[in-house]
Amino acid sequence: MIVAIGDVHAQIPQRTAVESAMRTAQSAAREQDGCLHYGFSEALGEPGHYVIVQRWRDRNALEAHYRSASFVGYQTAIAPLLVADSEVEIYTVDDAFRPQAPPRFDQDE
Repeated sequence: MIVAIGDVHAQIPQRTAVESAMRTAQSAAREQDGCLHYGFSEALGEPGHYVIVQRWRDRNALEAHYRSASFVGYQTAIAPLLVADSEVEIYTVDDAFRPQAPPRFDQDE
């Protein structure tokens, strides 16, 4: 599995346009073969700072995404709305698991 985590820094007055471009990109990516998760979120207390988390089946799926018309369209739409270049880190993950919920303790004890 491939995990990509990135930061996007939008011009504050352009947040509505940025979020629109992100929604379109997010929807298109989620339909692509090999996409396990693709989502943008705004960082708490940091208006205009968005974090993107992507999970892809494999490197080929991620590379196909980066070559897709929808990704190129997103890049073209968002570039003039940013205050800095976006940054992304890509990780290859051999294994992943969901931890079990911690035990619940009765507060009356």
